[in-house]
Amino acid sequence: MARIRSVHPGLWTDETFVGLPAMARLFLIGLWNEADDNGVFQWKPLTLKMRILPGDNADASELLAIMEEAGVVMRYEAEGASYGAVRNFRRFQRPERPKPVHPITDEVEQFVALPSNSHTCSKKKHGAVGGQATNGRNSVNHPEPNEQPSLDDNSVSEHRQNIESHGPMEEGIGKVIHSSLRSECERSPADAPAAPAKSSQRRKSQLPEDWQPSPDELAYAGNLGLDGRAVAENFRLHWRSKGETKLDWHAAFQLWCRREQSFTGSRSTGVRSVSRSKTAADRADEHAAYMLEKYAGGVR
Repeated sequence: MARIRSVHPGLWTDETFVGLPAMARLFLIGLWNEADDNGVFQWKPLTLKMRILPGDNADASELLAIMEEAGVVMRYEAEGASYGAVRNFRRFQRPERPKPVHPITDEVEQFVALPSNSHTCSKKKHGAVGGQATNGRNSVNHPEPNEQPSLDDNSVSEHRQNIESHGPMEEGIGKVIHSSLRSECERSPADAPAAPAKSSQRRKSQLPEDWQPSPDELAYAGNLGLDGRAVAENFRLHWRSKGETKLDWHAAFQLWCRREQSFTGSRSTGVRSVSRSKTAADRADEHAAYMLEKYAGGVR
């Protein structure tokens, strides 16, 4: 079953890739689609010819031989069948949930640059590669329960530099950067990222119906030469009737006291002024102070 693959831009200037005939280069890219998630495909030239180059006059066996001689593909035997592998396939093709279907050997794992901690359900098999038997295992290639996958010593930036300075098909290019992606079923609760804490924001609120001035607020009013209880009662009735909201009622009370002092002419010395009725200028000052509180005071 063909799969969607990506083409790295460094492929077009890779010396090994450029050294192949044009039809072999096209055939190699087509092999990526036919290979499983480990870069392994069945070595069936006629079938591959019909799937990759059905309309071209090309010999798939000859193209595979050319690529094998150049070292970009490897042929091996496993379970009585012939398979091929694409060099460095897993270095540049990184499926999030790999689902390989063909058997693989230790030597082929190195050839395709399969990460040692890769989560794959493909079993390792005994097989022959290049006329020599490999020491395979019949266990599933999963890490031990207590073994935690880790990144290689190379950083991501070093990996990118390797890609830029070398071609995707060249061998011996540093270490493979392992992908940290794992399927949801393999994640443990400890692996789950912590939910970001919600930032606490102050909210505006109405003045409580049973609001009473605190001792500090009464003292503040007294220092301005005001009757704290009377001022507080006027403050409470005014804002309860308005039904408006503020962020800081303590600051609002202090502003009310200062405005009350300016209206009555009282001073912090305690000298009481003769009460008088409000003039037009007083009302203008009161309105200006109210607008200042509403739009610039920051307490509404």
